[in-house]
Amino acid sequence: MTSTACNTNTTNPGGHTLEETQAKQRENEQKRASQPAPPQQTQGPVNVNGPELYAQNCAVCHKDGANGAPPLAGILNRRELPSGAPATDASLRNTIKMGRANMPAFSGVLTEDQISAIVAYMHTL
Repeated sequence: MTSTACNTNTTNPGGHTLEETQAKQRENEQKRASQPAPPQQTQGPVNVNGPELYAQNCAVCHKDGANGAPPLAGILNRRELPSGAPATDASLRNTIKMGRANMPAFSGVLTEDQISAIVAYMHTL
């Protein structure tokens, strides 16, 4: 009989193994090396509109689950995220930053403020 439980280790809220973390870091480094640098924003504020950022970065896969990604409506009202990590802001932030399975990492794409705006918006789903 196998028993599983959620990972409540606060030093690794996403429950990623060291191998997953290292593989994701290598993958991200390879992607960055093969892609041209994104244009630098020289004027105007960074978009921190949670609903808009969610629509641009998350909804394409998570809207209805049709693309194989789990729908996220009510995700923070559950005990666990689909990964098994606790359904907390910290776990969600970690998943957005590091990615998970087929989900890309957004740590090099979104700022901390943008990730916070998405997490805040997800409380309304």
